[in-house]
Amino acid sequence: MSIGQIREDLKRLAKLAANVSEAHTCSIFLPTGLLTSPHRSGDTSALSPASIPLTVANPGDTFDPKKVMHLTPDLAIGSIEMVAVHSSSSCLARDCRIQVGNGLLGWVAENCRSIHVAPFDMDSTGLGIYTESEPLKSLVAVPIPMPTENPNTRTFSGVLMCDSRKAVSFTKVQVKHLEELATLISRLLYWTTFKRETTSTENSWDSFLTKTNHLGEAIGHESIELVRITVDSFAELEAGHGVSLAVQQSEQFVRLIQQAVPPHFPLVRLPNGDILVALDNMMTTFFQNKIRTLANHLNEQVKPFIIRIQNFSAKACRTRGFDIDTILRAIPASTVTTVGQVAVGQITAVGKVVGGTRA
Repeated sequence: MSIGQIREDLKRLAKLAANVSEAHTCSIFLPTGLLTSPHRSGDTSALSPASIPLTVANPGDTFDPKKVMHLTPDLAIGSIEMVAVHSSSSCLARDCRIQVGNGLLGWVAENCRSIHVAPFDMDSTGLGIYTESEPLKSLVAVPIPMPTENPNTRTFSGVLMCDSRKAVSFTKVQVKHLEELATLISRLLYWTTFKRETTSTENSWDSFLTKTNHLGEAIGHESIELVRITVDSFAELEAGHGVSLAVQQSEQFVRLIQQAVPPHFPLVRLPNGDILVALDNMMTTFFQNKIRTLANHLNEQVKPFIIRIQNFSAKACRTRGFDIDTILRAIPASTVTTVGQVAVGQITAVGKVVGGTRA
């Protein structure tokens, strides 16, 4: 499903939410940049929500809408943007963006908590979605949980907002329906955006070859180093904990590596389960240490989680042209087996430390 199709589905869900709640305006906000590109970029405004930490307010804090109503220029951990809307208003601010933590909607995004303001006796332009004041009587905003590959990571949420010009406030049933729709939006994002990106990255060998060649054209093919990561303890994990947990740990390891390695460094998961990453040889040591740290973390959760990392240098191979098959058939430049916090069995076949220098 394309980004355009996802946006169309979100518009339909916004219309459904407006009809269910009899709202004047219903808008859907998501982390900025989430739907602008299927790939993560280096711009912090377009980061995957799974990579942005969140400090959650104390659930016991008293919520005062007037204290957080007006938008301020204070720094925030990110921003949310309107990606879908259904409204009867003629003064709607299209393509608006709100800093997380600022205003009512920014408060919901930051704290991942619903709000229901009735009566709404404030200037509606302070919401950040209207260019002129609207005679609103009530407002409800519920968080849209952001799908994350790491369940231990807290993220700021998207926001589903509905307001009304009617004298009566939103009912408990209407609020419940909106919360259910927010959950459906979260699942839509997971299966159409996050899951699609993971699957395509893991399984496309042709894409890996193409991206690796493009990387070589950018930095020089001799500057590429191929890092091959093997989960050596899979059989032991299966014997000790069952195949389901062994598969779960291995898949989580792949997802964590995908989050740690920038998208311009190609990554592919081979049919035998090995993970292959093409890196700039000046960055190999840095990313290998990050990968070892991830393995240590998983080993603390379920033991044993042992990995073997092999580095294959295009420069050391000295092959004519650039041939990944030839490079991987050569003797690895180095091999490190990681168990817990200790790296053992290091072999430096060409007398160099893991990593290298730019050709």
